[in-house]
Amino acid sequence: MTDTANDPARRRCWVLVRDPARAAELGLAIASATWQVERVFSSMLALQQDLRATAAPPALLLMSLTFDDGDGLQLIRSLALVTPCPAIFIVSRQQRAVIKSALMLAAVCGVPVAGSAEEPVSAAEVASRLQGFQPLVAWLTAAANEPALSRAELRLLLDRGGLQAWMQPQLRIKTREIVGFEALMRARDNDGGLIMPDRLLPGLAKHGLLEEATLRMLQQTVAFVAESLKLGLAVSGSINASLRSLSDWSFCQTLPEVVSRAGLDPSWITIEITETDAMSDLAHVVENTARIRMLGFNLAIDDFGMAYSSLSQLSSMPFSELKLDRVFVHEIDRDPRMQAIVRGCATLGRLLDLRVVAEGVESMQELDAVAQVGCTHVQGYLVSGAMAPGKPLPWLATLPDLVWTPGR
Repeated sequence: MTDTANDPARRRCWVLVRDPARAAELGLAIASATWQVERVFSSMLALQQDLRATAAPPALLLMSLTFDDGDGLQLIRSLALVTPCPAIFIVSRQQRAVIKSALMLAAVCGVPVAGSAEEPVSAAEVASRLQGFQPLVAWLTAAANEPALSRAELRLLLDRGGLQAWMQPQLRIKTREIVGFEALMRARDNDGGLIMPDRLLPGLAKHGLLEEATLRMLQQTVAFVAESLKLGLAVSGSINASLRSLSDWSFCQTLPEVVSRAGLDPSWITIEITETDAMSDLAHVVENTARIRMLGFNLAIDDFGMAYSSLSQLSSMPFSELKLDRVFVHEIDRDPRMQAIVRGCATLGRLLDLRVVAEGVESMQELDAVAQVGCTHVQGYLVSGAMAPGKPLPWLATLPDLVWTPGR
């Protein structure tokens, strides 16, 4: 895949701010930061009309939250229907809690978020915060909103080995070492294009292929960890699995067999389930999570904080890792409320003897903030995004100053 992050077509931006003078000021500032500002609006309805009329929406929408003809919450919901969906950057005088709610709404609706800033803020500061945003991420997210693949298409992918485990590294904060990688499901189409999980997972679940696909992810992850250990790199691996898969007795029995064939101990592998899954059916959850731990695997609860957790349920389940969704991490260094929330989660994790992973860390300021409130590990673009097969081991050999190679 070619590097499109700096493609001018991918750095197209529209601006929507009620005050025309402020909109123009912001537009000029971000245009000087390599963004191609195509249109500036003061009316939400005018912007929505243009979005409906264009076949090529911008990669970024810089927006406020209040307009004479609507509000940003309405707009975010409508943006979720746009393909490809622009990423949003919010600049607003609203209370910080309201801005965070808007960002949460975007996350729930699947609208990519480039960041936010509270007014008063200089236009130069807004441009600076947008400097490192890679619009490619938003386009990949938009591509993931395409229709799910059919059974025939998925069967062909599985048969020809087209399903790939892309590895995203996990950093231990205290030692600044890479200690593990999470396998994220991807695939390649016949033209070499990347197929994202939102197009894969619904069809895999619908057509009864999810367990087979999950085992493919496990096989690739186990092979990667085994190869790393042979090279003296002490890194673990993790895969995502649904409770539906973990309810399948034969699937659970196959997990240790795959690990054993590679000469690996199950403790090198973590099985991740989402909090939504974990809170759905207590009887199944307790049974399945206990079974995974009995088999020797580690167990993580993913996207913690995105559902209504029962602390008594959480304390009774044998998790070894708690992963905090990026919604709580984004710009946490500037948000005392989020710092308090993450500190509470980290304290809970520590008391339950869990490692606490902050996902979506994208800046040194966020890294410092999550470390100060008690997180033990991080994932995110500050360390690295997900890497295609064959990339992680060479990457480990040439790590940036932020981290170093484990086991050396």
